[in-house]
Amino acid sequence: MTDHEKFLFDVHGYLVIESALSPEQVAAANAAVDHHADNINLRPNDLARGSKTLAGPEGRGDLAGMLTWEKPHCDPFREMMVSPNTTPHLEELLGPGFRLAGLSMITMDEGAEGFWFHEGGEPHDRSRGYQYRNGRMFTGMTNVAVQLADVGPDDGGFAVLPGSHKANFPCPDDIRLYEAYQERIVQIPAKAGDAVLFCECLMHGALPWTAKHQRRSVIIRYFDSVSAEGLMGTYTPPEWYDDLTEEQQAVIKAPAYQFEDKGSKLYKDASDG
Repeated sequence: MTDHEKFLFDVHGYLVIESALSPEQVAAANAAVDHHADNINLRPNDLARGSKTLAGPEGRGDLAGMLTWEKPHCDPFREMMVSPNTTPHLEELLGPGFRLAGLSMITMDEGAEGFWFHEGGEPHDRSRGYQYRNGRMFTGMTNVAVQLADVGPDDGGFAVLPGSHKANFPCPDDIRLYEAYQERIVQIPAKAGDAVLFCECLMHGALPWTAKHQRRSVIIRYFDSVSAEGLMGTYTPPEWYDDLTEEQQAVIKAPAYQFEDKGSKLYKDASDG
């Protein structure tokens, strides 16, 4: 990460990584989604939590299982698992050996309801929290939202309360429901192929979708090398493990400590056992 990116992420809790995907990758991913469009699950209106300002005539769409799709439709999503355009950011925040926690997709058609604003720095959640120590940022669950369609400044969709990842007080419900201090909430514009990097403890949600075209956002979640959600018993790699590159295999391995050279002879000696 550059000095500018570190400063902005520390202050705001998110970054926009431009052109994280090439136009060809965007086209391939959209073609794959079109081919599997019948699998999109339209949610009931359950995300606005009664907010009149987030309400809409229909729910958002959820899509999962892209990593298991037949070739070539799985390929663009497997490429998103570990990308040279996002790996440096993830290694800075999560350390070496970061792990994939999940990959899914959100769609919203015109008029789809928004999503109440959840998470935030308080109450603290050790699996999602944000810390700064010894000149470095440390995040819990960290997400990359890859946009497969343009998001204009007034289209709705993904939005955040900048800086809330470091909040020390609980957020009042009327702010979470987008009924007070709406001007403090930022809806993030992006081009197809851009990615929004954000820590899970940043308060985030979605505004109702107003654009004519469909919102398509791939949400990829990561943990550090030793953290996981929902893992119990013996780890068994998925059936398609051998189809992955070595780099892709590395991010779906079982949780394990990853040594990080901190520049000290003591640390180097410790790495030798």
